[in-house]
Amino acid sequence: MEEAIRKTLKSLEARNLNALFAKDCKEARQLILSLIPQKAVVGIGDSSTVRQIGVIQSLNKRGTKVFNPFNRRNRIKDDKTHAKFVFRPMVAATVCDVFLTGTNAVTRDGRIINIDGAGNRVAGMFWGHPRVILVLGKNKIVQNLEEAFHRVKNVIAPEHLRRREAPSPCAVTGRCHDCIGRNRVCAVTTIIESKPLFTEMNVIIVNEDLGLGWDRSWPKRRINGIAAKHEKFMWTIPKPVRATLNLKDIWKTVRTTRQNIQTRNSAGKK
Repeated sequence: MEEAIRKTLKSLEARNLNALFAKDCKEARQLILSLIPQKAVVGIGDSSTVRQIGVIQSLNKRGTKVFNPFNRRNRIKDDKTHAKFVFRPMVAATVCDVFLTGTNAVTRDGRIINIDGAGNRVAGMFWGHPRVILVLGKNKIVQNLEEAFHRVKNVIAPEHLRRREAPSPCAVTGRCHDCIGRNRVCAVTTIIESKPLFTEMNVIIVNEDLGLGWDRSWPKRRINGIAAKHEKFMWTIPKPVRATLNLKDIWKTVRTTRQNIQTRNSAGKK
């Protein structure tokens, strides 16, 4: 085991997080399955790391209920299909037995750093689920918060936007301009310093490069390998749909779901 991984695992444990090591994706998949009861309901946060591991298919195969708003097989053609395949499952995944996703960066002293455009992924990490599982490749380990924020702002966010063909200054220059645009993917930034009060948090570090994240000083061969693997498993809403998506009335598409939740809560108080 590399020293950076060993030190990070020890630091995570010191912060009352359950830190686990997997030598490869296969072992990571088995660890995740062991942490999720078969009858649990699982919510998924967008993560190419999770998709690279192949654990969602394994969960579905064994009959576990999964809310996955980021299924690459679903065809998102308009507002209606976006509501059906993306937004409603995103809301459903907000409160489940288990939340499974990746992370943008973890410092060697055990702090977990993430950015999000909508906030659903980062919120799910520390609220709404009794158990959370975060899985990351060794390439997501950074020295400290300064390096974490630099990488998130000047590598991860620009690379995400460039691949999604979303107009943004950072997608052009490869560095943060602190813009305030519709396509900004760093609208919400979080740092998990310790175990959330009501949430069991499991962090699995895989001894492979996974997801989207690197230091620009790394060898080109390694960076290209990480990028190519990410692109194979990345998820995005088609550009024409993004351009016309009605964000103003989007919550109306889940009104029935919210009313059902309120009705069940009211019935339980009688």
